[in-house]
Amino acid sequence: MNPGLNKDQQELVDTAERIAHECLGPRAAEVDASGTNPKESWHDVWQNGLLTIGIPKKYGGHELDMLTYVMVIEKLAGGCTNTGMTVHMHSTVMRFIDALGTDKQRAMYYPEIVDDGKLFGSWGSEPQTRGGSAFRHTTITPDGDGYVLNGEKNFCTMSGGAHRYMIHCNAQNTPDPIGSQVLALIPNDVAGLSQMDEWNTLGMRGTVSPSMKLDNCVVTKDGVLGKPGDGYHTGITQGFSLGFAAAYVGAAQTALDFTKDFCIKQTFSGASGRVADELLVQRTIAEMTMTLSSARMALYDAASQWEGKTANQRAVIAARPKYLATLASQDVSTKAIQISGGRSVHKRWPLERIYRDIRTSTLMPPTLDRCLELIGRDEFNLDTALNRDA
Repeated sequence: MNPGLNKDQQELVDTAERIAHECLGPRAAEVDASGTNPKESWHDVWQNGLLTIGIPKKYGGHELDMLTYVMVIEKLAGGCTNTGMTVHMHSTVMRFIDALGTDKQRAMYYPEIVDDGKLFGSWGSEPQTRGGSAFRHTTITPDGDGYVLNGEKNFCTMSGGAHRYMIHCNAQNTPDPIGSQVLALIPNDVAGLSQMDEWNTLGMRGTVSPSMKLDNCVVTKDGVLGKPGDGYHTGITQGFSLGFAAAYVGAAQTALDFTKDFCIKQTFSGASGRVADELLVQRTIAEMTMTLSSARMALYDAASQWEGKTANQRAVIAARPKYLATLASQDVSTKAIQISGGRSVHKRWPLERIYRDIRTSTLMPPTLDRCLELIGRDEFNLDTALNRDA
């Protein structure tokens, strides 16, 4: 599939595919088994210039358009779902800094990535709210020349691995959850930050996302991005869904490729040929291929429409590939295991890991029901709020 990238764009996608194959993929099983941040893979992503895909060119980044961006994330996730997903989280924070930060903030934060290969995490979810909620219980309160953060976060991606964390918090007690939301950047060693539980999950184990507590964590004025409510209306939040979809598609493609290779090479006693020669297998592989291709086409189409759209429009645009990629990746990874049989559950094969990663990461908001709600309301031309809680 060639969506018409120029030479420079294609080179970045090719680089992502190469390091996914050479560097990220060979480490993916160990990252999963150890449940640790994929720091070596992050280093490779940085060394190959892909940690700056969300940074403006003025500050040494690539400033990727959304189509090239999702293709890069797709390729990275094809090597290691955890690495692809964390690079997406990091890159989204870079977009927030560009949209909301001052020149001083950009000049302060971007060199940490460009020159030093640091990563930034994004912590939005909270134990008291459902996934995708706009309301934040975590508070940010003025204190002297800065602010103080208090609250609890869960699914805190890259905990202990990222250099800074972007905290989604509430500036005041207000009935408007979007208008009160503030994005604040804290260093990973800020006083008052502590881990509340263990990260030991079904899949996506290398994202290291435990619950964290913020107890009077001090934030400087340079640590706050924009004004209350600005973050949501940039439309950057809705881009999370596109990156999620790209990661699902990339991981599922690896499962499909592995299964096809198995079918071509494997023969069994008493069979007249290879597994690939069986009509039922051919039919199933065809279903997997078409399902995944449809999800990919929807993803690329959504990414191509991205620029110039409002936050509400982007919410609907992103819901379509998020929905299709969720179903496609679950279907492909399940059928890959079914075709390959009992041997596929061995840890020495990648299928069970990919299956677990996909089943875990597809729970990320917006859920299937929420995606359908957004799409359905758009079909009826009804007002589509950014969030049900807004």
